[in-house]
Amino acid sequence: MNIKKIGLSALAGSLAVVSANAVELSVSGKTEVTYVSHDKGNTGNPYGMGNSITFKGSGDVNGMTATYTAAIGDGGQANSNTSETFASSSLMLDMGDMGTVGFDQGVGEFGVSTIDDKMPYAYEEIWTNVGGSNGLRAAGGTNVLGYKNTFAGYTLSLEIDPGHTNNSSSGATGDGGSTGTNNEDSGYNFALTGSPYEGVSAGLGYGKEESDLDNKADDSDSTYATAYVTYAMGGATVGYQQSEGYGGSVGTSSNDVTIYGISFQVNENFAVSYNKMKNTFALGGVGGGGTLEHTDEKTSGIGASYTLGSAAVRVLASDIKNKGGVKASDDDHLEVSLMLAF
Repeated sequence: MNIKKIGLSALAGSLAVVSANAVELSVSGKTEVTYVSHDKGNTGNPYGMGNSITFKGSGDVNGMTATYTAAIGDGGQANSNTSETFASSSLMLDMGDMGTVGFDQGVGEFGVSTIDDKMPYAYEEIWTNVGGSNGLRAAGGTNVLGYKNTFAGYTLSLEIDPGHTNNSSSGATGDGGSTGTNNEDSGYNFALTGSPYEGVSAGLGYGKEESDLDNKADDSDSTYATAYVTYAMGGATVGYQQSEGYGGSVGTSSNDVTIYGISFQVNENFAVSYNKMKNTFALGGVGGGGTLEHTDEKTSGIGASYTLGSAAVRVLASDIKNKGGVKASDDDHLEVSLMLAF
């Protein structure tokens, strides 16, 4: 259900160069019930539920289009009946041929985060539920500035990170606030994507986070890069992606990640997929201080989804070996999801 064309009165003001008209607001959301099972550890009650609502508003600003997005998630009422929070939000300004600029607090509008895993999946990424890592070390799209535009069929998406806590993606603040004294890392990252041939999608990304600390144990810059290609023919799509991350605090290992997979759209309602990922943890960090030495974290999974109107049943069975580069740290995870979108 979409609530369309809800007129919002523009705030009166004496802005010299900007004029705002009525905003068109749409609302969408979902509710989801899940069943999970872990091979390792105590699963307890396997059932859970989560809900989210997304508001999108757009309006004309001197011939350009401003768009606001805000997502509210309740975390399944994990804490209390007042645990609803704005999980993410963004403010974008589409300037036409000059591209789009914006401010992002977790939506994932810009940069490497838009291509962190582009493999074909019927449901979720295989590493999501088992605690695996894709090796990238981006700022996470929190309190960042961005720009994106398309040139000759290829899209450039740039993200600028003014600063966040070292080795953390946290740092979202309200209006009039700031992240405070823990502003230790800052940097940039970008993604370039396009379709060079029919059925082929490809992209690459790079980023760097520079430490602002002096003479401290975790004073080290980090870099990360990724590249992918997918090919779709009929109902089948295959993909391959290579990523890497280096640097960070003392004892941080470098990561070389390979992901590949295939999905098949059986019919308009039913899809299946199979994917594998290998993350090689190599001895790294400042001065070779890492404690993990060339250990392969291996993840694989089978996914399926069946969609009927606004309802969907999704299944993901995944397993991981040597999680986090720790030998014999294994787990198997099964998740069954019933989702209703509105």
